[in-house]
Amino acid sequence: MVETFYIVENQPFPNNSLPVLYYPKRVMGLLGKPDSAQSILNLFEQNGYSNGWVNGIFSYHHFHATTHEVLACIAGEATIQLGGPNAELYSFSKGDVLLLPAGVAHKRIEASDDFKIVGAYPDGLEPDIQKGEAENYEAIKQTIVSVAKPDKDPVEGENGAILNYWT
Repeated sequence: MVETFYIVENQPFPNNSLPVLYYPKRVMGLLGKPDSAQSILNLFEQNGYSNGWVNGIFSYHHFHATTHEVLACIAGEATIQLGGPNAELYSFSKGDVLLLPAGVAHKRIEASDDFKIVGAYPDGLEPDIQKGEAENYEAIKQTIVSVAKPDKDPVEGENGAILNYWT
């Protein structure tokens, strides 16, 4: 099952008309082993998402104008805000996956001490970090619109949810 969250423009955070895809508890079967993070990174990589990392979510609003981003929670739980200030809060916990379209602002509001995620990018793209401070807002919006849609879903591969929701 995949849920969708439509995040509206919230200047200076452009967000995206493509929905955020939320896969609740989708990678639970890969957790609980010493190499859990690597197992999830391997899943992402086999579906075309690389340049992976293990860490957390920044405690400030930010977005990536040059790439989409997949995040999987491998430990703990957090409350995150998607879309910028005054936007909706979401729970993100162990086993959950989020696919954030380019431009969608995200921020960690609070988290358990053990909160940890892995992240990756389609085709191993290098993300930029935008904090909503750019003077060229319209140009940033055009960059976001031009980001190619991935060929595969990060979790489900060739026939995954991305094909249904990001057309």
